[in-house]
Amino acid sequence: MGSSYSNDNAVHSPVFNRRKLESLRDYLLGYQPPRECGKYINILLFGMEGAGISATINTFLSALDPKGRITNLAPIERNRKSLTPTLNYCGSNYLRFWDLAGWNALENKNDPMQVFNMILEGRILPGTDLHEFNPSFEDKHSIIPENIIHGVAFVFDMNTFDNIDLYIMKQFQELQTLVAQKYIYRIVIGTKFDQLGIPERYYSYIYNYKLLQEKFQKLSEYTGMDRRTMFAIINTSRGDKIGQTRCMLTLYILENLVRNINRYFKMIE
Repeated sequence: MGSSYSNDNAVHSPVFNRRKLESLRDYLLGYQPPRECGKYINILLFGMEGAGISATINTFLSALDPKGRITNLAPIERNRKSLTPTLNYCGSNYLRFWDLAGWNALENKNDPMQVFNMILEGRILPGTDLHEFNPSFEDKHSIIPENIIHGVAFVFDMNTFDNIDLYIMKQFQELQTLVAQKYIYRIVIGTKFDQLGIPERYYSYIYNYKLLQEKFQKLSEYTGMDRRTMFAIINTSRGDKIGQTRCMLTLYILENLVRNINRYFKMIE
């Protein structure tokens, strides 16, 4: 593959074949959440406008479909000026993926840390417009057990995260620290790596790609998260079915989330 790739700094080594893909999908579709989770495992996807949060949720749902059909349940807003940070979720079996439309779309009148904390605790109802939500009345919003977040994925566009203000990155660092303090499993998902110049025939070696490794290292420094918790995903759709490589990368992320959430609950029993 040439000097653009390195095995030494690869953070993951997923196996790419049809048998492994089906094994992962069967495991995820047949898995039962820990008793403490209730009926669902709730995963919050969190990032800036344009990072690809809704597209990532649709990729998750497409990869979980037994026939690999492209799913577009999470609406993708094309007009960024009209974005409203509304808390919503889409689900597949026991998995629910929670989405709000861009952290930087939240108005300054709200305390981001307090709002984020209330989302993690399941205190904010689905469909809530966070522009209108007042977190100062936290005691009036009781915890809804089935809405408690069990895993968080911080989503970054691999092409633009270098341009995020360092003050905003500091906020992300504080937010991921809050997640860690609540003993919630957290990862980073890098989107749009297909725009980094890697030939499509090498997508199955994406974690060996030096440019992505360098970006993961920089994200680790910015956010304070370990590079081993960082994953890459392809959200670009072609045709009406998800491709095998794209599907494999997606299921690999979901398996990591599920297994580690399960491990977290076993550790605190």
